[in-house]
Amino acid sequence: MNPLAPWNQNGLTCKVGPLITGLILAICYPSDTRCDQGEAFERVEPGRKLSFPADHGSHPGFKIEWWYVTGHLRDRQKKRRFGYQATFFRFAGAEQPPSIQPSESDSGDWFLAHMALLDLQNKRFLHQERLNRSPLASATPNNLALRHGNWTFERTEDSQGECFKLKGTILSEAAFEFDLRPSKPITLFGDQGYSKKGAGPNAASYYMTFTRMKTSGTLQCAEGNLSVEGESWMDHEVSSNQLGEGQVGWDWISIRFHNGRDLMAYRMRTEAGKADPASTLAWVDPEGTLTQQALSDDMWQPVRFWRSPETLITYPVEWELHLPSSKGSAKESYRVVPLFDGQEMIGRISGVTYWEGACEIRDASNQVVGEAYMELAGYDGHRLSEALNAEARLPEAE
Repeated sequence: MNPLAPWNQNGLTCKVGPLITGLILAICYPSDTRCDQGEAFERVEPGRKLSFPADHGSHPGFKIEWWYVTGHLRDRQKKRRFGYQATFFRFAGAEQPPSIQPSESDSGDWFLAHMALLDLQNKRFLHQERLNRSPLASATPNNLALRHGNWTFERTEDSQGECFKLKGTILSEAAFEFDLRPSKPITLFGDQGYSKKGAGPNAASYYMTFTRMKTSGTLQCAEGNLSVEGESWMDHEVSSNQLGEGQVGWDWISIRFHNGRDLMAYRMRTEAGKADPASTLAWVDPEGTLTQQALSDDMWQPVRFWRSPETLITYPVEWELHLPSSKGSAKESYRVVPLFDGQEMIGRISGVTYWEGACEIRDASNQVVGEAYMELAGYDGHRLSEALNAEARLPEAE
């Protein structure tokens, strides 16, 4: 038995980090006949018209999809600051471990979910992972309704309009219930949601995002129950083949500026350490209008590194951004500064370790002008494009 990945009645639970866009499942769980026959899964292709609320829901014809939420929160007295993350994955067609028997309604899909919380005052970073199949976990088509044990993420409507409700826990150390309400229209990155990630014809995803969601609710931690509020970012991506060949990792960031603008950027790194031509910079103005262009290496430069005392991996955790503005004028310069260096996600199941965390954005005069979440993947020496196609054994059952 793998002592780091015990199977139990609630599925697989261990301390491991969130978002690598379905990569954990693709690495850890071998494909079945459907995976081997690539044509059995739908392909992400340009021209598909995305429709809502239906496309908030699950897309079982595709191999991988994930729903990803991050946010910056403060208590009502503005004395405590938190960052949080919740990610739900659906992955089609992996084999089951011997200790878990499928139900009659089992679709064959695996469901992976992550929760994470940064408690800035106490310098604590908590995270948990769960892995299950039906009936302990599910993702519903045609509207957002995700469930993984007592973790849920659902879309509802009330007298105030559209509301997304998130409930989660992290081991026995934290619990939360948040209401998220979009304050901007949904953004469809790429070509009306068709987002290229590499040169290959299949290296793409459908990419749907709410860049700003007013967030309020309760957070239970060691000090008791806190009322919290802030803003969140929600991504939903659907794919059957995410990365192009020769890509060894990526750097991704979402930023909400205090002036109402938002930014999303991803830098797909090649073997030469350069930005893949598919790397993208996207601005969303206060009204929700999207402007996009290619991201080059000179726009995103590391200025400070942090070495993990546990994994000994070195990450470029602080960056200078030199970005063309959304209106095409002179470049704007910013610095990305993590709220806490130790926001490392250690892949005890997948073997893939990466950094994902809450940051603030400072301008040239060192004033805080925005908040961000950043992901740094592939710094552990793994070639992620190869890992996506690798087959590995499931953890052994007792």
